[in-house]
Amino acid sequence: MTKFSICNKKKYVVGFSGGPDSLFLLDNLVRKVNAKNIVACHVNYNYRVDAKNDQQICENYCQEKKIKLYIKVIEQDYSKLKSNFESWARQVRYNFFKEILAETGFDKVLIAHNLNDDIETYLMQKNKNSLVDYFGIKKQSLVNEMQIYRPIIGFKKSEILDYLQQNNLVYAVDSTNTDIKFKRNAIRKNLKEADFDELLVKKAIDNKRIKNLVKKTNNLEPQNFYSIDNFSGDKEQAQRFLFKIIQNLNLETNFYSRKKQTLKEIINQLNSDKSYIKILIGELLIIKDRQNVHFLNKNMVLVINKKICELTKQEKDFFNHIDLTSYNSNLYVSNDWEHLKNSLTYENKKLSKLYKKAKTSYFERFFKPIVFDKTNKIILNNLF
Repeated sequence: MTKFSICNKKKYVVGFSGGPDSLFLLDNLVRKVNAKNIVACHVNYNYRVDAKNDQQICENYCQEKKIKLYIKVIEQDYSKLKSNFESWARQVRYNFFKEILAETGFDKVLIAHNLNDDIETYLMQKNKNSLVDYFGIKKQSLVNEMQIYRPIIGFKKSEILDYLQQNNLVYAVDSTNTDIKFKRNAIRKNLKEADFDELLVKKAIDNKRIKNLVKKTNNLEPQNFYSIDNFSGDKEQAQRFLFKIIQNLNLETNFYSRKKQTLKEIINQLNSDKSYIKILIGELLIIKDRQNVHFLNKNMVLVINKKICELTKQEKDFFNHIDLTSYNSNLYVSNDWEHLKNSLTYENKKLSKLYKKAKTSYFERFFKPIVFDKTNKIILNNLF
């Protein structure tokens, strides 16, 4: 059997569901660490009719082992829960851990993920083509500024169940773990521990490849614009570059509720033959300008088309590189070149043709004010 090891000089907050994995973890922990340096945390979601049984198992065990137990009982109408239950429950759980970690001043939070969980996560990530920084579950990680440690990540489920049986330990059984409507359960049903060695080799190879991709991505320096070459070639690397740029703008939340295909769709558009593309997703504005791509918050570009006398202070500031006071205040000023390019003329030539001949940057056009007479559609300021 795999050997359980942990530092016995630290103090631990343990996530304790009452299920086999967390019971195995806690029982091994209390054999090596003084019970006064351990606290257990149980969340009763009241999601199942037998949820009280799980809580009772936790209470009985902790009382026997003299481990302090914190319990959080959730009263929630799950028919009104808009988010995914598993994601929501995880957030509730980890917020609770953080609260207790702060209250006790202990060192780490211990979570009872095992080797089966690690392999299942890896297979789920592969099936979903997830853009991850690591395949599977790390032994240590930082979550919500908490040090998370998973001491039993190397233990197979069969080893855990054998141990519990040999030591006559009563554990809770989560009936939802057999419900194959959950993707993880469907994978678990067909997973064989005899295949683990082969799968672990594949996971190691994938993580080595991912490590190189992540390193390249992290070396990408924030810039005003990026060459289109960054989004051609290796598709996965291109997606990582794209998401890194979006993160640098603090706009990644625009993508959390969207399909994972969104990144691919953006890259496909950027790699099209079109020299100009404008993409707006939430607060994110992407402008392809020939061989360059600009990424910015949409609030950085005001699209204006109104009389000079009607401009707000913010709009005047946006056009601060032109002296608008020298023009009749009833004239119009605009940077909405996309809608005006075929209707306005400058020196008897259409604006669209002038921009094309001068090879004026598509991006810069948004910052070029156009002063015009709305009646005769003539541009009155010098554009070039």
